[in-house]
Amino acid sequence: MKKITFALIGILYFNIGFSQTYTTGLINLSNTPGLEFSIQIDVNSTTTTLTMIGPDNRWLGVGFGVQGMTAGDDVVIYDGTTLTDRYYGFEGQNPGDDATGIVPTEDLEGERDWSVSSNILDSGVRTIVATRATNTGNNNDYVFSATATSIELAWARARFEGYDLEWHGIEGRGVTMQGLTLSEEEFEVNDFQITPNPAKTNFTLNLSVYTDDIKIEVYDVLGKRVLNKKISSISSNIDVSNWSNGIYIIKVSSENATKVKRFVKQ
Repeated sequence: MKKITFALIGILYFNIGFSQTYTTGLINLSNTPGLEFSIQIDVNSTTTTLTMIGPDNRWLGVGFGVQGMTAGDDVVIYDGTTLTDRYYGFEGQNPGDDATGIVPTEDLEGERDWSVSSNILDSGVRTIVATRATNTGNNNDYVFSATATSIELAWARARFEGYDLEWHGIEGRGVTMQGLTLSEEEFEVNDFQITPNPAKTNFTLNLSVYTDDIKIEVYDVLGKRVLNKKISSISSNIDVSNWSNGIYIIKVSSENATKVKRFVKQ
């Protein structure tokens, strides 16, 4: 058993062939207490990944490549069930604008390109991870760029609770421009943090950059795995209240790398 433990402590990261990824990092769109809304966009030559983190009790919308709502341009809206692929029907339309009885039009069934890989609720916060082709070939879809460039974004969320796609006022919307920079090809050991450590009831796992393929595994000193789960956000709370006191190995993995740290349960 000791050999297993020492092997775990000595795990080194590994690299596999993959295309370069450019990322916006986590963008905080709304800091209103209890209604925080943030997104992250990661782009490589073939695939774009969108992460949306916001309140679970209302719709959320993001438009791509726009500083206003330009007719025909691309938008996605979480409608309470899934992420819907849409386009603006008229000039000046907000992601949930229903002032004229027209909400952004949903793409045709065969052109709904976003595929939701994760849709997780935790303490009233919804984290959605979805992917689509970087260039879908559809006229209503924004073509993302896997280069060091910038992207214009328009965003909105419902002012009040509910998923009816209607607009309730100016609070809860905005526009921004964000840069895409080359993502780190691997995390370094210091790229995730465990706080507090030691801990009695729970700890928080903080990542420097979030991607949708990160998972956490935890092993006790005998090499027995006590936790195996996918990470759904850049910050995750881990309940350790039922773990025995002692030393544990925290293993955090992505498609491209694996890192470990030690944790002490008191």
